[in-house]
Amino acid sequence: MVPDIKLMEDKKMRLNVLGSDSNGNCYILQTDTEALIIEAGVRMSDVKKALGWNISKVAGAVISHCHNDHAKYIKDFMQNGITVLALPDVFRAKGIQSLSFRKDIEANHGYIIGGFKIFAIPVCHDVPCLGFIIEHEEMGRLLFVTDTMMLEYSVPGLNHILLEANYADDILDAKIDAGLVPASMKPRLIQSHMEIRTAKGILKANDLSGVNEIVLIHLSNGNSDEKRFIREVQEVTGKPVYVAAAGMELNLCKNPY
Repeated sequence: MVPDIKLMEDKKMRLNVLGSDSNGNCYILQTDTEALIIEAGVRMSDVKKALGWNISKVAGAVISHCHNDHAKYIKDFMQNGITVLALPDVFRAKGIQSLSFRKDIEANHGYIIGGFKIFAIPVCHDVPCLGFIIEHEEMGRLLFVTDTMMLEYSVPGLNHILLEANYADDILDAKIDAGLVPASMKPRLIQSHMEIRTAKGILKANDLSGVNEIVLIHLSNGNSDEKRFIREVQEVTGKPVYVAAAGMELNLCKNPY
């Protein structure tokens, strides 16, 4: 019997980036029949458009932490019937008391929603925050880490990595010296966001043999350099590297290229 090629293609996982900076963060993992949303920092209308208006295929949404660029529209998501998985701190911060379409989660625990398996890992931000290891049969294993100064874990068996590379020390220092950035900004960045050298160190500490691509996320609008970050990460990993931006779509194949 000849396999149904179209059906096989339909099952492939795609990553849609709706936002990946301080203006709003949202990422969708989706096939033609199922989707998982990561972060709720963009308007529901943009999410619906990215889903081809098929909101019924959304298995759920996971939120890393309570800051508005990641969780501003969480109520809209829930009002549209999307089950949201987040720390209790997130729901408290957004004044959500209803249990409808709400699932409280905690670090170092696993969850299953639709065809997605999600393991929450603690990360170091200035509010309680999580990273996620996400698995799906059409994608393999994906690591998602944003808004943290460090990741204290190595994760085996990875196929895809979405990792924050927010700023570079030298760029930030030059901006401070020029009076373009207040010096008071540096201590918060150091304690809450990932510097490019830290990101490269984390990648080098992990087994990348099965990783198909690395997507750098949540770059600072003023304290990063997209081309430089791509070049430096490619040099230390030997992998295809992308910078997430609104409108990006990427096929997340399970097998290496």
